Amino acid sequence: MYEKAADIARLVEGKYEVAVVKKTLLIILWPEGGQPRAFQALCPHEKEPLADGRFDGKVLECRHHDWRFDGASGKCLKGKPCHLAEYPSKIENGALLVDVDGIAPIYLDNPPPKVPAAD
Repeated sequence: MYEKAADIARLVEGKYEVAVVKKTLLIILWPEGGQPRAFQALCPHEKEPLADGRFDGKVLECRHHDWRFDGASGKCLKGKPCHLAEYPSKIENGALLVDVDGIAPIYLDNPPPKVPAAD
């Protein structure tokens, strides 16, 4: 279910905002030439906050260990192969709406559970 994460008027292209939707911490990146996107707000590396990172309009850098993520896709550009979990979003009535249901953040020290082999 989509919930309001931010007023579009508060978002600026090339910048980021932090939001909470249903107790889920998000970082909303608006990459230059793109649309606002909602990603997990903790680095997959060691769960450090990305809210104090640097965003140059294209790349988000975690200040804690220098990992870098593409602002349009969430793909890790510097660090181990991974990506930030992205939450579905849409713009309606001047607001960015985000659906956090069913999408868990990605952390390298907490891989998804293995599915048992079929007998």
